[in-house]
Amino acid sequence: MSNINQIIGIYQADGGILGELKYISGKMFGMAHCALCDITHGRTGKKDAWKECEENLGIPIKFVHLNEREATLEEYTKNITPCIVGKTSKGYTELVNSEQLENCKGNVKELESLLLDSLK
Repeated sequence: MSNINQIIGIYQADGGILGELKYISGKMFGMAHCALCDITHGRTGKKDAWKECEENLGIPIKFVHLNEREATLEEYTKNITPCIVGKTSKGYTELVNSEQLENCKGNVKELESLLLDSLK
């Protein structure tokens, strides 16, 4: 899949102050969960291991929240978030699905391995 020019991770949460507060309170009460959030972030922000992973991938990567997706990305990822997709000149392709993210159990190295395999 060498024609991927960008990797996009879609969190299972809305962005912005209200979105973040809603997610944090939902997580505290067991009503909200995002496997991608668990992999990329710890209690105080982005995990150092994830920062290293981003550098190792060699392709620009960005993350968006549900309410931050552009229309074409929203249509492609409707009902399949959290997930990670690759952007190509022809559209999007799924790289890592929500079940695979869940199976990583918060482990950055597991996700890095999945991403590297999917980019071959």
